[in-house]
Amino acid sequence: MPELRFDGQAIIITGGARGLGLAYARLLAARGARLLINDLGVDLNGSGGSEAPALHAVEEIEKAGGLAIADASDIATEEGAQGVVEACVRAWGRVDAVINNAGNFLGQRPMQQATFDDFANLWRVHLGGTLHVCRAVLPHYYHTGNGRIVNTSSNQALYGAPLSADYAAAKGAVMGYTLSLAAATRGTGIRVNLLSPGAFTRMVSGDVRSAEATRMLEAGLGAAVAAPAAAWLCHPECKSHGEIIEAYAGRFSRAVIGELPGFWDFDPTPESVADGFQSLVADLPLWQSPDAASMAFRVLSEAPAHRG
Repeated sequence: MPELRFDGQAIIITGGARGLGLAYARLLAARGARLLINDLGVDLNGSGGSEAPALHAVEEIEKAGGLAIADASDIATEEGAQGVVEACVRAWGRVDAVINNAGNFLGQRPMQQATFDDFANLWRVHLGGTLHVCRAVLPHYYHTGNGRIVNTSSNQALYGAPLSADYAAAKGAVMGYTLSLAAATRGTGIRVNLLSPGAFTRMVSGDVRSAEATRMLEAGLGAAVAAPAAAWLCHPECKSHGEIIEAYAGRFSRAVIGELPGFWDFDPTPESVADGFQSLVADLPLWQSPDAASMAFRVLSEAPAHRG
């Protein structure tokens, strides 16, 4: 296949100065994309803030021959998200793709210790940021009849996370919004997809695990391994729409939300439902993992030997 290039394309990456966002930026810039790197430079829990991370990311990309500008707008607000899109248009004259990668994380703890304010805090950034940026960019996409949106979820939203229910709920909200947006834009030139990536970033590195698991994750769960999936979903040739793509440790898969065949009963009773219930739960998903690290550990453990 010929090399997929992004020459002339303008792409926004929120949370683009570190971790997965920076890996996306490096790859896309190397393939010719002109970038807007939006990042508040906050701590993992959302506190603090600095323009330095975004400026450093831009400096790195420019030294490598790429094109990028930095932005420190708060995309969790409608005004901030609108400012990001307008800055991209001012700098590059267009917006071709958006990767909504920005997020925060309050750490792992028992579910009952997470307050409603904790849930609201994460919803504001994950769902609010995604929602505001999508709303800001859609008029440009409708005008051109084209455009790509890549939103970020997590396997925790798909499979549950007993120690980070607030994060799983926020990512689940992003998933529901993304699938709804895909349904609303079906039949247009706009393509909307959901990416569930795994990487040994600040969020994962702080977990408590065995030394063996940590070494394996550090060696095999680099952010650069997930970046090609994000890049492909941004490319004009990618026609996927409304998909959930998982990218963990070199394993790429499509997650599907659907229904099993079930059973019919036009005069049901609790007893008849109980009798037929086994047919509803007989086929379980291949993956049932509570967090990204355990899924990645399993992937790395089962990966072909040639991975080294």
